[in-house]
Amino acid sequence: MRAEQDEATALLDGLDLDALLSALTRGRGYEAALRDPPGRRGWSDVNPASINFLQLDQRIDRLARLLSINKGQPGASVAILAPLGPEAIVSILACLRAGLSPLMLPLHGNELELLRLIEASDAVMALGVSRVGPLRPLLTLRNLAMRAFSTRFVGGFGPDIPDGVAPLDMLMANASLHPLPTITERPSLQVVDAATMAGPLVVPERDVLGKALELSRLLKPVTSSRIVTTMVGGDLAALASGPGMAMLTGVELLPLGLFNLGDLQACIEGGRHVHLVLPGEMEPALAHSRLASHTALASVVFVQRTGQSAYPALDRPDLAIVDIDARSAADITVARR
Repeated sequence: MRAEQDEATALLDGLDLDALLSALTRGRGYEAALRDPPGRRGWSDVNPASINFLQLDQRIDRLARLLSINKGQPGASVAILAPLGPEAIVSILACLRAGLSPLMLPLHGNELELLRLIEASDAVMALGVSRVGPLRPLLTLRNLAMRAFSTRFVGGFGPDIPDGVAPLDMLMANASLHPLPTITERPSLQVVDAATMAGPLVVPERDVLGKALELSRLLKPVTSSRIVTTMVGGDLAALASGPGMAMLTGVELLPLGLFNLGDLQACIEGGRHVHLVLPGEMEPALAHSRLASHTALASVVFVQRTGQSAYPALDRPDLAIVDIDARSAADITVARR
């Protein structure tokens, strides 16, 4: 065990998400990095699309330069209210590139809970998406910014941007001339417990990559496979099993954003091997469904948050089944069954 830890330490030394993306952009720039589920428009008003590694790097760079205009202090917090899809991933990586600390807020939190989290982190900016099903995150962020003394900029992705919110899609197109700050130290991420709303909890970038490395060693995804994640939040378990592992292995990531069984079935089709990430509570439903026997499944990752395994259990001896025990939003263990 000690030898494995030392090897992991050596692999992660000097490594961050920007370095991984830079390598992927140079070597496989035109291959798909992120892909929207087919039903994306129905719950967000955004047409489903795919983003290759080059486009992802460009979007991150433009948003990072746009955020740097506000001249937040190094390590200042940026609140993000969006499901763990392309917009949230771009926002997280842009914050890190600009020397800012991203704070992922739970979508289901009420305004009082979200205001407490924003004020506790002293967030200087807030980013969100225009619609997630019946939710209007940008309206919530605008209301919170009026009450939180520290928040001085609210930006939004999507076609329906309310008054008082900066339209990021349009502004990012003209942000390439703004300089990026010189970063001497990469900031940490901040997460919140979706069940208890405890937080913000600090998660070093290295922890995300360390847990992603543990997962990738257990699952051994090949670059032609696909990670399909149903995680919508942004705690350590979701970050490591989704964007963390995708960046570390160069595998295409397909985040559902809003769970829909039809979308999930469509994401598994297409001939690629699929590494499926699900909440542990969904194991009985998967075990009873036709998806359980789908030949495209290469592995299933169950994120266990209750401390108890769900039954009946998935019975596929040919699958790699991994459990992530999420003791808190910032403390997880990874183990193969």
